[in-house]
Amino acid sequence: MHKVFVILRKEFIEIVQQRILLFSILLPPLLFAVIPLIFLLRNGNGSRASALSIPSLGGLTLHEYTQGVLGTAFSNLYILLPMIVPSIIAAYSIIGEKNNRTLEPVLATPVRRWQLLTGKILSALLPAIIVTWISGGLFIAELAIVADANVVSHVATAGWLTLFIAGTPLLGLIAVAIMTVISSRVNDTRTAQQLSIWAVVPIIGLILGELSGQFELTVQVAVIVIIILIPIALLLTWSATQLFQRETILTRWN
Repeated sequence: MHKVFVILRKEFIEIVQQRILLFSILLPPLLFAVIPLIFLLRNGNGSRASALSIPSLGGLTLHEYTQGVLGTAFSNLYILLPMIVPSIIAAYSIIGEKNNRTLEPVLATPVRRWQLLTGKILSALLPAIIVTWISGGLFIAELAIVADANVVSHVATAGWLTLFIAGTPLLGLIAVAIMTVISSRVNDTRTAQQLSIWAVVPIIGLILGELSGQFELTVQVAVIVIIILIPIALLLTWSATQLFQRETILTRWN
């Protein structure tokens, strides 16, 4: 495990040194924390109710319901955040280093493949989890300050909290695994990020399903989603390990 921590430390140092990369990592959670506050202040006055019928907001007044619709819409975006941030890091971790000629020395060292991949996966996954939880915590705090007291419990429900806390690492791992597979096959970060966008489509479907009133994100639904995500994350991580061949990467891109 010592070699894993060495690789992890190296990756963190490079992230800090790359200002554009660091900015790209911090910008999404910053926007996710600021934009909801702006919308709640401007449009959360209850002047009009949304046409959306969201089961979790039942029993709220017109004023509270308007705030609840905005809060629910933005709270679901935090389910996407752990898939956005690690994709940025993982793309640079392989393709960026390859283009900068810093990946070959690492691949040529006597480090086992699983150690190298573990270090790189953790370097993308840990920052994603941390910034997602911090940003989500700020969102709940903003909601508690700006919205009516009754709104918070209807937005930050037990089901949402379960999926947000337990599902974040799994979604992040899925995003990293997919990006690792793509990055080991292409030589352009933009291409890799564009291809990885398809990974968020099922999550967007889940979000739209709740906003359209098709179902309520209860604890039971969250647990079912998590149970489904676990084998997917494990399978994709195993696939990334099998497809990540150092010899191929060393010789594929010239």
